[in-house]
Formats: sequence, structure tokens, C-alpha cells
Amino acid sequence: MSPIVAVNCDRLERENIMTKQTKILDKEYNQPWIVRLVTKGEKYGRQWCLTHDEDEPMVEFYMTDKGGMRVTRKTGGFVSRYYLETLQERRQEMTGLCLYGGGIYDKSINIGGDALEKALAKLTKATA
Repeated sequence: MSPIVAVNCDRLERENIMTKQTKILDKEYNQPWIVRLVTKGEKYGRQWCLTHDEDEPMVEFYMTDKGGMRVTRKTGGFVSRYYLETLQERRQEMTGLCLYGGGIYDKSINIGGDALEKALAKLTKATA
């Protein structure tokens, strides 16, 4: 588990949150990622304001720069979040995943199938 420095919404005090995460380089899109597993009781969301209260874990995707640092200040590099079960149900047919559909002024954000498979394998191994 790696510590993530977070901001507590109630007091805006800095705290360390222990979480399961992995760094993956998506060679298909030449994009490094931090993929984080959020389990029951862990903080998540903007400024860590939410606490995950369900039994089903979630998987968060953060874009990083080439050095592995989160890209933007506003989102901390956050792109998308899925329930782990949703990703595992489609694992056999996974050729990649569109995490953000894009728009008129920006392009879509995708993670390739190989990178996604490696990330899920590492995260689910960590929970076994």
C-alpha cells in the first residue's frame, strides 16, 4: 500500500490515506497511469470528501506525467471511476476502455487493454 496525501473536507487538514494502487505505463497510448483501488471505508472524490460505504470496491484512474506525478491541480489527474465488478465482468472481451469521451475542444482519454489488464491483475492480487 502506498500513502496518498489528501485533504480532509471537514477540517482541511492534511492526512495520509493508505490505499492500494499501482502505476502502469499504457504503451498503446504512451500514457502513464495511477490506478487506485478504493475499498469500503476509504476516502475518495474531490478533496477526499466522500467515504466509500459499499462492500464492492471501486477502481479510479489518474493520468500522470512521464515522471509519475499527477497531471492537473484541479482534478489531481482524476479521469474516471468504475466498480471493480463492472471491469471484471468484461475482462475477457477487454480491448481497452474509453475513460472520457472527449468533446469539441478536447480529445477522448483511453486506456489500452494490456495496461488495463495489468492494473486489474495487480490490484486484485493485492486484495486476495
